[in-house]
Amino acid sequence: MEYSSRIKYSSFMIVFLSLFFFTGSCASIPYNAVNEGRYIPADFLGVVHAGMTNTVEENDLIDYMGITWLLETFNWNRIEPQQGNWDFQRYDTFVDNAIANNVNVIGVLAYETPWIFEEGMARRKYIPPEKIPEFLNYVRTTVEHFKGRVGAWCVWNEPNWDFWTGTDAEFFELSRRAIDAVREVDTEVILLGGAVNRNITGLRKKFIRGLFESGGLKNTDYIAFHPYDTNVKTSVRTYENFRKIVDEYGFSERIWITEMGYPTGGWYPTRVTQKNLPKRVIQTIAYHAYAGAKKLLWYQMYDPAERVLSDSEDFFGLVRSREDYTSKGAEAFRLCALYMQGAACYALTDGLPGSIQAFWYQGEEKSALVLWKEGLGSNQVNILLPGTNHLLHNIVTGNANSISKDIVVKIGSDPVFITYSNTSGSSDNKPVFK
Repeated sequence: MEYSSRIKYSSFMIVFLSLFFFTGSCASIPYNAVNEGRYIPADFLGVVHAGMTNTVEENDLIDYMGITWLLETFNWNRIEPQQGNWDFQRYDTFVDNAIANNVNVIGVLAYETPWIFEEGMARRKYIPPEKIPEFLNYVRTTVEHFKGRVGAWCVWNEPNWDFWTGTDAEFFELSRRAIDAVREVDTEVILLGGAVNRNITGLRKKFIRGLFESGGLKNTDYIAFHPYDTNVKTSVRTYENFRKIVDEYGFSERIWITEMGYPTGGWYPTRVTQKNLPKRVIQTIAYHAYAGAKKLLWYQMYDPAERVLSDSEDFFGLVRSREDYTSKGAEAFRLCALYMQGAACYALTDGLPGSIQAFWYQGEEKSALVLWKEGLGSNQVNILLPGTNHLLHNIVTGNANSISKDIVVKIGSDPVFITYSNTSGSSDNKPVFK
């Protein structure tokens, strides 16, 4: 997906995608978590399309939400609008602002520029084979310009979806040569390939294997993946299916989710109500972190100020708009950033009904307990909390209320988010269910 050039589909595509997304997604899919704890990186969470305004309001919001990565496409047509005419001003401001605010940048190297095509011959999201040298020049020049300032580069975006209109073989060649070009200039920067869309069924599995087997991901550190789906559990299943494919090439523990989100409007079958977005944010982050993703970037930070009601691309924001900064899911994201990043995560089951999902996050000074029920109804759960300063957080508003250490909590589909300070010097800060 891309903020600056929204996809417009025919009525046929609307029907097709609706069927595609919904097929097989209604059944309950158990989440098979590993028993041991999993460390969640301290820089696990980021967002897409934020930080461009360089305003105090936006910088404060990014800091408040605990965002550690920002992703932006470094569009070739913006950087080299005419051959040999380079313009980095927009991206220099963005990158320097991110650095000043201690945030890392993922730059996506992608898309065409008009001057590579003859008049009337332009094709959207495509580089003709004979024009690859010009694309590689853009890659080298851009990577050299931002060397030491951009934390990671990703070559292209969703080539197995609507963002590449050439053949698979043509993209494999482009990917291989572009990745080599990045490495020629910068041997240290983190390098991602793929940015594969969730469409990994049937022939698309062949695309992923072809990307590896052609050398199209040689010299990359990680593969990027976008597990959009109709609900959280099918998204996790999509992630696990992708992980199994890339495990054949040694990448099962080398996956960055560089886009993930749900629109709160429009026609996309992945849409959710605004009321349900906060719980989707927490459940999505919790599940994918425990499944082993190394990064997760939410698509995206803002809704545009002017929205088209039928266009889901206008409703992916965690925040209503840059004009009023009203939270849609930002407070839920912030809770995850503050208490999940840099913590050891454990899935808890002892003393709980099988329908209750419970994750315990043990940080150096604070711990968090997040619980919700899969399916209908609710359960009363008696919890004995260790430590001090026990707080129950509202996942919509971010407000917190003090609670006792021995409490009974009603657990339904909305996550219950509890935090507490660890007992100093104690090795046992684990909550107990009675």
